[in-house]
Amino acid sequence: MRSAYTILADDPAIEKPLLDDRSYRFIKLDSNDLHVLLISDPSSDRAAASLDVHVGSFADKEYNVSGLAHFCEHLLFMGTGKYPEENEYSSYLSKHSGHSNAYTASEHTNYFFEVSSDYLEGALDRFSQFFIDPLFSKSCKDREIKAVDSENKKNLQNDMWRMYQLDKSTSNPKHPYNGFSTGNFGTLHEEPASRGVNVRDVLLDFYKDHYSSNIMSLVVLGKDSLDDLTYWAITKFSDVPNTNLSRPSYNGQLIYKPDNMGKILKAKPIMDSTKLDLTFLIPDDQEHNWDKRPGSYYSHLIGHESKGSILHYLQKKNWVNELSAGSMKICDGCSVFSAELDLTPSGLENWEEIVVHFFEYLKMLQTQEPPEWLWKELSDMSKIDFRFKQKERTSNTVSKLSSSLFKFKEDFYIPPERLLNCTVLREFDPQEIKKFGNHLKPSNLRISLTSQTFENLPNKEKWYGTEYSYEDISEDLMNALKNVSVNSDLHLPAPNKFIPEDFTVKGEKVEKALPHPWLITDTPKFEIWYKQDDRFRIPKGSISLVVHAPPLGDDIESSVLGLLLGELMDDEFNEMNYFADLVGLKFSLSQFRDSFSIKASGYNDKLPAFLVEVLNKFVNFEPKSDRFESIKYKIAQDLKNAGYDIPYAQIGTHFLQFLNEKTYPDTEKVEVLEKITFKDLQNFTKEKLWSKGIFVQGLIHGNFEYSTAKEVSQDLEDAFNARKQIADSKAQVDEIVRFQSVHLDVGENVRYELPLQDPSNVNSCLEYFVQVGKVEKNNARLRVLTDLLATMLHEPCFNQLRTKEQLGYVVFSGYRSTRSYFGLRVLVQSERPCDYLQYRVERFLESFKKQKLGAALTDEVFTKYKQSLKNMKLTQLKNLGEETSLYWNAINNGFYDFEQKTEDVKILETVTQQELVDFFNDYFDVSQSTKSARLSVCLTSRKTPVFDDKKNFVTAVHNYIYDSESSIATDEIDKIVEEKGADLQAVSNAICGSEEERRKFVSEIEERTKQPTPAGYPKGKLESNTYHFQEAHPRGGAPQPVLPLSKYYYPTKKPIFN
Repeated sequence: MRSAYTILADDPAIEKPLLDDRSYRFIKLDSNDLHVLLISDPSSDRAAASLDVHVGSFADKEYNVSGLAHFCEHLLFMGTGKYPEENEYSSYLSKHSGHSNAYTASEHTNYFFEVSSDYLEGALDRFSQFFIDPLFSKSCKDREIKAVDSENKKNLQNDMWRMYQLDKSTSNPKHPYNGFSTGNFGTLHEEPASRGVNVRDVLLDFYKDHYSSNIMSLVVLGKDSLDDLTYWAITKFSDVPNTNLSRPSYNGQLIYKPDNMGKILKAKPIMDSTKLDLTFLIPDDQEHNWDKRPGSYYSHLIGHESKGSILHYLQKKNWVNELSAGSMKICDGCSVFSAELDLTPSGLENWEEIVVHFFEYLKMLQTQEPPEWLWKELSDMSKIDFRFKQKERTSNTVSKLSSSLFKFKEDFYIPPERLLNCTVLREFDPQEIKKFGNHLKPSNLRISLTSQTFENLPNKEKWYGTEYSYEDISEDLMNALKNVSVNSDLHLPAPNKFIPEDFTVKGEKVEKALPHPWLITDTPKFEIWYKQDDRFRIPKGSISLVVHAPPLGDDIESSVLGLLLGELMDDEFNEMNYFADLVGLKFSLSQFRDSFSIKASGYNDKLPAFLVEVLNKFVNFEPKSDRFESIKYKIAQDLKNAGYDIPYAQIGTHFLQFLNEKTYPDTEKVEVLEKITFKDLQNFTKEKLWSKGIFVQGLIHGNFEYSTAKEVSQDLEDAFNARKQIADSKAQVDEIVRFQSVHLDVGENVRYELPLQDPSNVNSCLEYFVQVGKVEKNNARLRVLTDLLATMLHEPCFNQLRTKEQLGYVVFSGYRSTRSYFGLRVLVQSERPCDYLQYRVERFLESFKKQKLGAALTDEVFTKYKQSLKNMKLTQLKNLGEETSLYWNAINNGFYDFEQKTEDVKILETVTQQELVDFFNDYFDVSQSTKSARLSVCLTSRKTPVFDDKKNFVTAVHNYIYDSESSIATDEIDKIVEEKGADLQAVSNAICGSEEERRKFVSEIEERTKQPTPAGYPKGKLESNTYHFQEAHPRGGAPQPVLPLSKYYYPTKKPIFN
């Protein structure tokens, strides 16, 4: 077998992080030039693989079919010669705790999956066939065109997609960047058909022309040895055809022509946001300069947030709230450097001055030698971050590596030994930095300005309908930019005092990690938990705090005042926090319910001192008026814009607002916010905020010894007690309310409907929830049964509602919990109205019972699903952050159930098939369940859905076949309709055996076509007022610890690990 491949790099030559215990082998298969990276991780319980094809949407142009590469990505999943069932791959993964996904970029199409480590070989066998013998079946073709169209419609009201396409549509028309990459029904069906072109034939040509093994990269990660992984790569992927293609190259072609520069685009966004984008065309030399990365110097400084930075200067003028900057490669031969600024209303009025000041900052950078000390800070941190890099999710690892593996092939310039650490800054080259900066000049600038205040814009972009104007930058502004003067307020940042120096790992190795933290401080005001890192042993840690201040939870006005106060604090601390962020100390501060959440994580060396500094500022914070209006405006913008997000991203918020107490709608928050004055905030901070005392919960986790943790705990107490109002108050722990959810009565069926705020969004969304029980220890078995049923439902639900019925691009199901109750949900976003979605969800549940819980549920199938859920429950923690989240969530939810997953597995092992069937009948059977309650939350589109007769006819026939459990293949129906149209007689002849069956069928289809949603829908009592509903329903009760907290007191002796 050794002669079947060539090693390009192998352990130990491949440079790895200090903590990386995996083994690597980078090879090329001799049979077809497929480049493969194999990663052996014996301790991993998850396996994954990714294959990247070095072709993407830029290749659409040569076929004159927009969205062709994306369409190929979709259809590749739908069956192969060896595994013809279209859901075979997804079903296999689902039964073994797995999942898959893919994406199409400009120059790449990336496919990946993750699965339980014992089932990697079977997954690889199915995965490899995509690139050997895909079916591209005719019946799937039509359905996946609709899926692509639905995906595109999902993005039509998204400003990020709209502005990206507007930039492309105003670029060089001869460059493929100018194209429309997603595709829709028009580009994939109507337009080709009008030219007499069968898009499936074009797709087959595209696949044959571009899917060649020599421009593919495969990454496989598993617990198996490198030799076993190598063997599977050879035996399963050697048959991928090699047609010796060259990677598509656009070198020499620029995305912008000379007359595309010096332009300003003004556009009207969907959301209430005002943004200024400054874009410069730069050469694509990032990979040639991979060890120098001169652009990172400019990204670092232009994006800096300390005193002297352009952001700090503009914030002081209240013109800008946020700024981000960086380089982005578009394709071989072309990159851009962009700075995006989030403007205030006064910033919009003065946008030209902002651009002038931006160029003043550039002049400051360009007219001085790049200081080596500053570059060294960047270089040192890049080395430190690589040295202590932790593992991440396996599917993320393989997908990222496969998309970049081409850089390390023989004909490229980055040594393959550096494939894991090519982002480390290695060489200081001031001349390259200057050379990069020379491209950031007025003649090489494009400006984009977006605001909802723009009216009567003369143009409309073809694909998304964005209103815009496109003009030359004025001569006066261009002259001002070319002749900027030095601004003494703009200068380089100070050296960073937070750079870590001590990387000593504390403590000793243990055989088995402790499964919970210890409680080291338990007083009326403070509850502090601690756990030393005994699992990953890295020089990092985290300190998480929740500062309960009961007045924050009094009413909506207090909640909004707290939100405003939290944002002003975050803004005030920004300069210090930004310095910390640059060296791996991540900080966040936010207001939530009756509390402020404060979190700091990163290298532990200076973490405690940093947090204490922050806490002193936090406790003694007094709001200032200079930023009040800007921050208030930003919050109002965010609250208003939430109603214009894509429906499925909104519906969870509305679901929880309906059921959770003291959770207020964004529209009401805006009304309250607009009335709040600076004086109101001052009074609240001084007189009310700390008036009922505090209760602080915290978790100190990571590379801290017990003595350090106790010091930090004492520092926390000292910091809070330094404020007299807090020190003098008695902690009123009974005021610290664990906010609850309302209880739906057994048998209750409720419907909550809201119209979308965006009048142009064509999609509605339904979240269908079945409430099972209260979140409490006594209901652990019910919770496990719900989780198991969710595992079994996941793939069939997606396959039926999304793949077969084509309700919409977004379909998913799973376990769902509120603050007090749990159950199962099905979520669908669709152009169909919510009553129809509710009807199809319930029909699916009825069919699931018959098809999946009857004879099909064999012992073998049932055992596989149980094992799949068990594997997910016992999935190993990948890094310190995951472990912190596990413990912190258990503390925050009030149950302190640190070992819930382990206990769940014990219960799971005793669950029987009959118990599961009985459980479904009692809680989920649409016609006879007696122990559950149901809630349908509906976000309804304001646009009336329009479906042609042919689509309604096909949908009616397909649904009839599914609902009647007929064995007739829908492919046959699709073929008849394609040939004869909506010919009811022809279809009935193919389906029905007798005249009586034919008459019944014709009558049924005519009725379904005329009225797609049957009588009786929508189901559920309509509720329109959240507050009245909650007042009429009891609360679920506050959570209780599963064990007395005294059981977790830190032991006087060293813990014993069993």
